[in-house]
Amino acid sequence: MNITRRSRISLAVLSGTLLGLAFPPSPLYSAAYVALVPFLFLMERLENYKQVVWYSYLMTFVFHLFSLYWIGGFTHGRDPYLMASGAAVIILHPLFYWIIFIPYFFIRKHGGVLIGLFSFPFLWISFDYLHSLSEVSFPWVSLGNSQAYDLYRIQIAEYTSLHGPAFVVLLFNVLAFILLIQLASKSWKFSSRESVLTFFVLLLVYLLPLFYGRMVVSNREIPSNEERINVGIVQPDIDPWKKWGEGVTSRWEYYQSQVKLLQEKSAELINNDAELIVWPETAIPFEILSPRYQSNRSELLQYIDTLGVAIFTGLPAAEVFDSTNAPVTAIRVRNSSVFVDYYNSATLLAPDSVGPVYKKVVLVPFAERVPYAERLSFLIEPLKWSVGISGWGKGEEQIVYLATTKSGTQLKFSGMICYESVYPDYVRGFVDRGAQFLVVITNDSWWGNTSGVYQHIAYASFRAIENRRWVVQCANGGISAFVDDLGKIHLSTEMYTPAAVVSSVMPLKEMTFYAKHGDVFAQVCLYCSLLLLIIALWKKMTPRTEVSTE
Repeated sequence: MNITRRSRISLAVLSGTLLGLAFPPSPLYSAAYVALVPFLFLMERLENYKQVVWYSYLMTFVFHLFSLYWIGGFTHGRDPYLMASGAAVIILHPLFYWIIFIPYFFIRKHGGVLIGLFSFPFLWISFDYLHSLSEVSFPWVSLGNSQAYDLYRIQIAEYTSLHGPAFVVLLFNVLAFILLIQLASKSWKFSSRESVLTFFVLLLVYLLPLFYGRMVVSNREIPSNEERINVGIVQPDIDPWKKWGEGVTSRWEYYQSQVKLLQEKSAELINNDAELIVWPETAIPFEILSPRYQSNRSELLQYIDTLGVAIFTGLPAAEVFDSTNAPVTAIRVRNSSVFVDYYNSATLLAPDSVGPVYKKVVLVPFAERVPYAERLSFLIEPLKWSVGISGWGKGEEQIVYLATTKSGTQLKFSGMICYESVYPDYVRGFVDRGAQFLVVITNDSWWGNTSGVYQHIAYASFRAIENRRWVVQCANGGISAFVDDLGKIHLSTEMYTPAAVVSSVMPLKEMTFYAKHGDVFAQVCLYCSLLLLIIALWKKMTPRTEVSTE
């Protein structure tokens, strides 16, 4: 049955809209279970690859428009570079989804309708997995993230990461499409065995993860208070556009005022028995670990000594190179042979020591680092952002920090910076190295009070479930919160509100299947996709033999 061009556009837009509306902070996450049914109906009526390319782009563009409208900072700050890069993500990132739909169309065309439909969930998961491995990856809109609020059903993530819930959603879409198309074409009746069986399988796909999640939550042991430690969060709410001294009379005085505010808030936490304090991303806005700031560093460490509690904080760090080994992001000091590379970093400042410096490893493409910078070094200088966070150097090491509380308890934890927390396999690397809880420091107020902030904290639920670790998320302008090992969010702060919050956190040592083995589920989906492609290719190349009637 042919349909008009207007109907095709409507189906693509409908699927993209439903998919976008399924992402946080929308409560309509269940819309994802039927979001792709209109597009599967459309794909059945496309005749060539040109149509597949166009309509799949339209669908995913609308999806990005709804879920990522905030990314350019169009409602706050209005920085030209940020708006241009945000618009580029919304316009260009949908192009990657051809990796799903072109193979799907090929398999359906040459392998048959059922094999094609069966391949759809495997192809999508394979795309989400493979795409996350590149330097131009953007797992923020991985399909599984749409289910971050459905805490019972996403408990399976301890085995599959977010790819498991995504597969459930995709499989439900396929089964729902099969049922609806067969009923609409009158090939099946409502009471037929095929209809009843398909409907029963649909119920199983939808309900089994729910039953499993409820069982996990109800059987999870609640640790005693003696096993917990009190972690404090400081949310200073400093305007990120002014943080680096843009437009202020005295930049140095403004830097010092930021540190003073953090110290005042930390003192409040000590009164609430905090045993570890967390400051947000680049909380200290200058290279305090450099020799030129030794006096400032000594002053801060003396303050921490009076508190008697270690502070994990974000800060910029600098590393000096000569011309023979300088990274492409390093900056030459005047006309000398000395180069300096700057890193978005974090460290643990204890009463008697400074911990190793963790340099951010996973950097936001273009906003923080040009992808494949070693090969595209000519793009680094033109794309540097005026407010001081473009062109960061790239770290190489995942660090587990060891902190000792006043009571003598030793804590092993790891911290990651902002965007890194949306990479499941990267986060599990910290747990594999021994981290007993996780810290995320971030600065999510670049984009105003929009969906991005709420998405970031929602995605922390996945990291907590995947690894069965508490997550402490500390933001500059919001939202800060504590996420328990079941993914439940506690004591979340308000946007644009200074806050000092303490909560008890449970250091845990158990290793989930995902923490031990990583993306096995996604890799199995990849192998299945390749197998189905091979079957379709074999059928295409195998000549059909016709039986003679003579």
